[in-house]
Amino acid sequence: MKFPSRRSKTAVFAAATVMSIVLAGCSGAASTTDTATAATGDPVRGGTLVVGEDTQPVSGFDPMLAQALDAKRIVSQFYEGLLSINSSFDEVQPGLASEWTQLSETKYSFTLRDGVTFHDGEAVKPSDVVFSLNRIADPNQSSPYKRLYDLKSVTAVDDSTIEIETNEPQASLLTLLAQPWSGGIVSEAWFTSRTPDEIKTSENGTGPFTLSEFREGALIKTVRFDNYWEGDKPYLDGIDYRLIPAEATRVQAIGSGSVDMIEVRASTNADSLEGRGVNIGPAYGIGTAWYALDTLDGPLADVEVRRALSMGIDREQMIDVATLGTGTFSYVIPPADPFGTEASDESPYYKYDPDAAREALAAAGAENLTLTMLVRSDNPKSVSTAELMKQQLSVIGVNLEIQTVPFNQVVNAITGGDWNADIVTLNSALNADPSQYLDLWFAEGAPGTKVNDPKLWSMMDEAARITTGTEDRRAKYEEIGEYVADNALLLVPYASPIVYDAWGERVHGFDADLAAARLFTKNVWIG
Repeated sequence: MKFPSRRSKTAVFAAATVMSIVLAGCSGAASTTDTATAATGDPVRGGTLVVGEDTQPVSGFDPMLAQALDAKRIVSQFYEGLLSINSSFDEVQPGLASEWTQLSETKYSFTLRDGVTFHDGEAVKPSDVVFSLNRIADPNQSSPYKRLYDLKSVTAVDDSTIEIETNEPQASLLTLLAQPWSGGIVSEAWFTSRTPDEIKTSENGTGPFTLSEFREGALIKTVRFDNYWEGDKPYLDGIDYRLIPAEATRVQAIGSGSVDMIEVRASTNADSLEGRGVNIGPAYGIGTAWYALDTLDGPLADVEVRRALSMGIDREQMIDVATLGTGTFSYVIPPADPFGTEASDESPYYKYDPDAAREALAAAGAENLTLTMLVRSDNPKSVSTAELMKQQLSVIGVNLEIQTVPFNQVVNAITGGDWNADIVTLNSALNADPSQYLDLWFAEGAPGTKVNDPKLWSMMDEAARITTGTEDRRAKYEEIGEYVADNALLLVPYASPIVYDAWGERVHGFDADLAAARLFTKNVWIG
């Protein structure tokens, strides 16, 4: 497929229902490789790719807990699903299953690929698949993907066949099974014999790379899995993920050649690197800025107060200042998602109208309102957006008290439901299925859900079960987006690129992807 230019505000994907998350490769710096061969475009073996990362996974290496971008990137090197998705994001392909058949609207049969082993040398068995999928979908587990599955049964039919049956037709099932985080297959024997801390800090997957060394706060070192099932891949000897929290330091490191690949969040840094000959990936406006509101308690339980806040946000200024013009209007689901649609200033309460906002606050008896907001401290764009919102809301008589805290504290507040704030901010990455964007904030009965809206829950259930095609699901999610906007259940200032992949000239075979997950590192080589 044709990628959009890096400066395009949104990426539009005409995709099948299977589209959801992505795949990517990385590549790197080098020890001994055949440069002449690499120059012809033929992959060569050898070398270690050095990647400068801004964070290490808070959730560790357990695939079913990998929701944050940093966790997805690392977990995808170690674990794989029954299926995979091609680099064009429009076709589900075989993975650990060599083939599959849909037996009915709710039942599928999968045949395991011959000769696949975990990193400890044990063969992958149907019972491992049964264990893995039931574990992800277990309501007693803390997996963010458990609500996406509607499993009736997962059955090992024989030594190579698994049948999966859902309670209702589930359009997203194959896509979930194609991603290492929402469908990663693990070894039952290994997982059940390890402590939670061991699972968090070690791994035993089937992926192209295996963990060699883990130094928390410094380094994640991986090496080639020599018994990987896909032929001669991976080409690299390994990948070193070095922790470099400061973006300025990462930019300097790739410029000097001390690292081969980094991510940058600021478009100005992407421009600067591109001008110096560093490769920059496409811009995908997948990073929705979410301002979740506690609609159960306090002043934001009043819908008119929430609507006033929405009218008090100047989204055009947000896009111009906070995103330097790279953003766009957005509903809860970012428009660059295959199931997303673009919002506008005609969307409910999206038009900047400070006079109407002040009148609404006065009518609600909420003049001189003070609200507290929790913001991730290590994301400069989130902090600057919060500061700009504070300025904008002061115009309508709202005092916003910003509390900047580490990312893990934001995550714990959301998942545990103990916000200790009126507003919590977060930026989206590409999710396994569009329903997941909504489940994060609105799932019925979830600890972090701060809404009580049976109509919304009914709409969410209906959207998740639509099997008549991408367009029908997209239309339903647009309807939900408008409903959320109309009731101001969550405020969305904009969507914009969350990161830009940057890689040096010695890196070959790298394809930037919508999720920035670098899923196809097995295809990368150094030359």
